[in-house]
Amino acid sequence: MIAKGFAETASKADIKGLEGRMDNFAARMGNFEKRLDHTDARVGRIEADISEMKGNIVYKYEFEDLQARVKYVETKLGIESGK
Repeated sequence: MIAKGFAETASKADIKGLEGRMDNFAARMGNFEKRLDHTDARVGRIEADISEMKGNIVYKYEFEDLQARVKYVETKLGIESGK
């Protein structure tokens, strides 16, 4: 009978401890979700910035091609390069 009482008491203590841990877990998850939302917003802004930058850049192969064509035209017209 005494052993049964101790078993019930231990079981109730385990449940209360588990409830406390779950409350702590729920609070931590709420904080995590806020941080995740903030990170998601930052990534969205970075993506928008990169998309905007892509519209304003010249790729190396395009630049080198243009450079070669300008040099050809300068040579044909007898223009001395500005470099």
